[in-house]
Amino acid sequence: MSKGKEKVGGTKHFRWLPPMHTTMLSLLAEEAAKGNKPSNTFKAGSFALVAKEISAQFGVECHPSYVENRLRTLRTMWKDIQTIRKKSGFGWDDNMKMITCDAKTYQEEVMAHRKHAEYLNKKIEMYDELAIVVGKDMATGSFAKSYVDIDTEHDNAESNEMVGDNGEEGVVEKGKNAVESSTTGSTFSKSRKRGRAPPSDDSALTDLSDQLKEIAVALKEINRGPVDHTSLYSEVMAMVADGYSEDMLATAFDHLCENEKAAMGFLAKNGNLRKRWMDSFLFTQL
Repeated sequence: MSKGKEKVGGTKHFRWLPPMHTTMLSLLAEEAAKGNKPSNTFKAGSFALVAKEISAQFGVECHPSYVENRLRTLRTMWKDIQTIRKKSGFGWDDNMKMITCDAKTYQEEVMAHRKHAEYLNKKIEMYDELAIVVGKDMATGSFAKSYVDIDTEHDNAESNEMVGDNGEEGVVEKGKNAVESSTTGSTFSKSRKRGRAPPSDDSALTDLSDQLKEIAVALKEINRGPVDHTSLYSEVMAMVADGYSEDMLATAFDHLCENEKAAMGFLAKNGNLRKRWMDSFLFTQL
């Protein structure tokens, strides 16, 4: 079976895999740098180019409409990230591209929004590319530089930062590179520097380790109770946005209903781990 395809009922369904996300984001960031993202969306030719490249690299049938639909999912994810960053009790580590919080805040947020667990106290992969592809940032020709170069310039040129306001989210501009902020107006620069943890501060790493241990204990407590099948159904069927068909997800839901421990484990996983579980489970059904 070709990588990225799922054979169900005699037909092949395209589904996204992590390497495809990386390729898609990198290519769309390059398209933005070329001026092919004139507003909040890309030109049709950009979707066609990305679909063609993904098809060639991964041996799948990727259509431009798949890329455009996946972009909508990433916009929703980006909106969730920015919403969390604006909430009280959350910090932002710009070096790690990570939303930080203590154990109590984490537990309260996850109990209210289980999906938000995948964004808390862990690095958000390809955050800069997401900012350009689905955020408000507009790439310029300087985006052609490697991200290593950009990060180095960011550390060496903080004094050259200028604060701007796009009406919704604060944007710090360094030359021609724009990085999304969690605040707006002139207060951004001060709060950003105050919230950043020095990489060499061992005590900060120790504190974070202690917090993660507390979080693990809290999650065990959360998942000890009986499975809420209504919530389980909602969480499973939400994965239709990841390219799974309703029939595939219904089969997985029935399996989880019959296996309470598996259901509790599924609910405790973040988005990426749920996809891995789903891929593994569906493979056994072929």
